[in-house]
Amino acid sequence: MHYGGFTLIRKLFATLALVSVAVLAGPVAAHAAGYVAADLVTVSGTQAAGSTVSVAFDDGAFTNSEQVSLAVSGQGSATLAALRAATVNTEKTATSDGALDLTVTLPSDATGSYTLTAIGLSSQNIGTATFTVVAADGSGLATAGFDVPIALIYSAGGALLLGLALVITLRVTLRRRTATA
Repeated sequence: MHYGGFTLIRKLFATLALVSVAVLAGPVAAHAAGYVAADLVTVSGTQAAGSTVSVAFDDGAFTNSEQVSLAVSGQGSATLAALRAATVNTEKTATSDGALDLTVTLPSDATGSYTLTAIGLSSQNIGTATFTVVAADGSGLATAGFDVPIALIYSAGGALLLGLALVITLRVTLRRRTATA
């Protein structure tokens, strides 16, 4: 019986190691894919219908002086660089430090979420900014992007995987004990 308990502990540690690798590999893969880190993107301005929102990609978000493809999508017609459409597409050159400053004018009847996507044409770095426009009656609060820290999301996913692995390991162990008894 002591041998079975030792095997269970070994399996538990192996499962924990695999879950840890899976949880920690996510941020590395996202960084390697050329995503612009969230701390390099700043959204400012009033996120209300008809207002102008500023989006800044800090130094190093893109390579020096590269062309950046821009797209704004959402409900209604947003304006970016004097273009007005339901989905706006244009290009702009990053600064010599790889930064980019933009203004987005929201439609006068804007509601819901709008997403600005910027893709460096040579670096393939992808940066996004999301802003939410509240109804004209003021119900709800405007938000800029995703409010839950990414570490919390990965921790919750890791805990879920760990729990699943523990349930599977315990079921297998119990079946083996029942089969040998």
